[in-house]
Amino acid sequence: MTLAVFLKLIHVTCAFLSIAGFSLRGYWMIRDNPLLQHRVVRRLPHLVDTLLLLSALMLLVVWGLSPLETPWLVAKLIALLVYIALGMVALRFGRSKGIRVGAWLLALVTAGYIVSVAYSKNPLGFIQLI
Repeated sequence: MTLAVFLKLIHVTCAFLSIAGFSLRGYWMIRDNPLLQHRVVRRLPHLVDTLLLLSALMLLVVWGLSPLETPWLVAKLIALLVYIALGMVALRFGRSKGIRVGAWLLALVTAGYIVSVAYSKNPLGFIQLI
């Protein structure tokens, strides 16, 4: 297994774990589940997201890509910032449950867009199907 394949495996696995964990935490938020406040639940996403980011940066180096010169990577970076902001509203800063649920759903759509851009290497991602 080459280094690039290994790094991509780590990256894809962490992306799956990150989105799955965010989905579960959003569900728990809707249900007012006290597990949402558990220490592991609050810290594990930071570990997974750090590995996700590190593997992405290492892939850029291995593949010799410049993120600001590659349109699909620019799209992913912008969408990532939107996803992070929506996630913060959904799990922390939303003033009402309705706002938090709406932000959570929009964040999940944004995550789907990020995955579709990564898969297609097209900045439009799933939008190109509309």
